[in-house]
Amino acid sequence: MRPFRTSFRRRRGRHTAPEAGDGGDRSPAADHEAAVPDAEPTTTDTGDARPSGSRHGGIGDQTAESRGPLPSTGAPIGTGPSTAGPTTVSPLTADTSPPEPESATVDSVSVSDDVLALGSPDALIGADVDADARASAGERTAPLTLSSVAPPRTLPTDAPHVGDHLQPLPLPRLSTPTTSLPGLRADGGLLGDRWLGAASLAGQSHLNGGSTAQDAYQFTLSDDGSLLVAAVCDGLGSRPLTSQIGATLLSSLLCETARTVTAGQLSADPRAVLGGVLDAACARLAQLRTAGTPGLTDRDLSCTAVLVLLPATGTGWATRVGDCAVMRLAGAEWETVFPRDGGPVNRVSAALPHPAPAKLAEYAPLAEESPGDCLILASDGLAEDAFGSPAVRDWLAERWAQPCDAAAMADSLRYRRRGSHDDRTALVVWSRQLRNG
Repeated sequence: MRPFRTSFRRRRGRHTAPEAGDGGDRSPAADHEAAVPDAEPTTTDTGDARPSGSRHGGIGDQTAESRGPLPSTGAPIGTGPSTAGPTTVSPLTADTSPPEPESATVDSVSVSDDVLALGSPDALIGADVDADARASAGERTAPLTLSSVAPPRTLPTDAPHVGDHLQPLPLPRLSTPTTSLPGLRADGGLLGDRWLGAASLAGQSHLNGGSTAQDAYQFTLSDDGSLLVAAVCDGLGSRPLTSQIGATLLSSLLCETARTVTAGQLSADPRAVLGGVLDAACARLAQLRTAGTPGLTDRDLSCTAVLVLLPATGTGWATRVGDCAVMRLAGAEWETVFPRDGGPVNRVSAALPHPAPAKLAEYAPLAEESPGDCLILASDGLAEDAFGSPAVRDWLAERWAQPCDAAAMADSLRYRRRGSHDDRTALVVWSRQLRNG
């Protein structure tokens, strides 16, 4: 696998999508854009964060010291899908160009307690997405300010500032359609003999505008217990009332379909197995859509997806369509499984559901885990922060040095960074050796 550079120019909150959900041969169109106040002077990502008091949760001011670049291999940036066979994933390496101006601070995590928690695929597909909901969504355009309402109570955290002088955030607004996802979801515990932690937070662009989060994750074990199965999906912002349905359904259907796979089948023909799971999950989604909400199209449910199958021993495999990421963290060293082209992460050339998803997908082997490793599935919102900021990488590496429960997973995503307005989702699987140690 080829190394890539971690500095790149960011597009604030922009997510591009393929036309009509037909794959990577279409010209991308603008998907969603954040509406977050970032008017203060530009600052530099410095990487050191020192906690101190803050009205938003006891967060410290950032020093002007720099950690300096990560070691670079100097190898060219890779493009395209991975080739078959076990390979060593490539380290994140720093660019020699000046860092992109940014700033990050922590703020309160807003939880949408009163929105509908989406349930099983068959129940969810009948969710109401009528014209009244569409009309009400269009009315929520102006963010609330802090002038007339006091900030909500929140919990203290050590999550860092990266830079300084960010303006106060507007008060969060809850989404009203019953198809909304919760603003915060978190899990932590044993899955088989591995510890799995996961968290998903609504992005600031959604909290400002009163729209729903669009990330979803799911996990399970294969029926024979030989595989850990995990998936992350990210709905496209161009379908704000329906793509989260697609993300939630598809993440569940991918895991449900993969339950029948065994470690032996994966080892014998990993691409065929993963492609078969993608095909079957998309076919099932089409059946549910047709039966439950025939007025919706595949494009209404558009999302990106990544799926990982991890055997108890030996080589695991990952497949993805779109811009979700798979990374490995070994100590403080970050590596990426799928190659990058050096541009923004949130640039989508393909999405699901699709009539032939296996042909769109990238496939990559996962090197056998070592003591202390953890494997990370991430939506583009978190991946772009990790790829672009040494300070964010240092923070997450420190938080994830040990297995996290649900509360710790949620807290690990509470940093704030200039231009980071998308949903953040991370599903982390720790090595058995680390948990047992």
